[in-house]
Amino acid sequence: MSDAPEITAILTTHNRAHLLPRVLDGLSAQSLARDRFEVVAIDDGSTDDTQAVLAAHRERLPLKSVRQAPSGLAAAKNLGVFMSRAPIILFMDDDDVAGPGLLVSHLAMHLRHREQTVAVLGHTDLDPAIAHLPLMRHVTGAGSQLFSHGWMKPHQRLSFREFWGGRSSCKRSLLIEHGVFNPAFHFGCEDIELGWRLDPHGLQVIYEPAARSTMIRALTFDDFCRRSIRQGRSQWLFTALHDVPAVRDYCEVDRALAIWPAAKGDFAAILRRAEALDRMMRQRGPDAPPLSAVSQTELDEAYAQAFFLCRAKGVADAASLPLAVRRPEDCNAARFAFPGIVGLQRVPSPLA
Repeated sequence: MSDAPEITAILTTHNRAHLLPRVLDGLSAQSLARDRFEVVAIDDGSTDDTQAVLAAHRERLPLKSVRQAPSGLAAAKNLGVFMSRAPIILFMDDDDVAGPGLLVSHLAMHLRHREQTVAVLGHTDLDPAIAHLPLMRHVTGAGSQLFSHGWMKPHQRLSFREFWGGRSSCKRSLLIEHGVFNPAFHFGCEDIELGWRLDPHGLQVIYEPAARSTMIRALTFDDFCRRSIRQGRSQWLFTALHDVPAVRDYCEVDRALAIWPAAKGDFAAILRRAEALDRMMRQRGPDAPPLSAVSQTELDEAYAQAFFLCRAKGVADAASLPLAVRRPEDCNAARFAFPGIVGLQRVPSPLA
């Protein structure tokens, strides 16, 4: 395997053919030489033109792709791990465009920190076309419901809570030896739950702001409400798998179950109010002067309340259903097999 790449970018995607050209162009423009990286794209059952877009970029990228039946984000990431040939793997989202130095920055940090347990968190900005949107500012700023880097310092050592999917890299051997993603998670918490299981093995996440990407997809208020409900369901699952105080606190399960019965009667009205504020703020346009501190606080509080109650609904909905999940020990990589796909061979590593 002397021709094996040094880093694999794993790109999981579902029905984002309209965004993929920009995402793949970003990977084509990397400062890292083409023979030092590969891109593994996992199409999770897309019904749009995803396959055609991927095929059109194969001559421009060291790209291989597989289409699987719709199985969810965790299963797609696992397939990417098993198909990858490099000792370093980077997980990417299909709405993020890599900066030219993304791969070389991740690789350089791993060469500097050769321990198997060190992972690297990169930095994601919002595209200028969507950065002015009040909701996007909130969920990546004061709300921190999507991602937020404002409190981090360069090269700061973080915890399993910052093992964020879509912008983190790690040694492939860490996952092969100690566990991959739990495929019971179709959306949300699959990354932090894996980080929780890797934590006893010494997982360390280091923030590297030089490893930059840009999110190009704007989320609407309705999008984020639906996303938050799904997130709540995954938080319940996370707690069901690991019913300990630290996880219950992280997932807000006890708070959600305590608040939801009294709040559900007002749920629709609370969402309408927040949506009305969001619409009013969007109508001001990108060139409007900044909001007053009072108005900004009112808007942030309306968003926060709406999205928390959506997560609480997801938690309560999941809590009311029979639990049928995989046990954590079923997430050991050796238990998974994909006929016809590259298996679980150990990748020789220059980091050893």
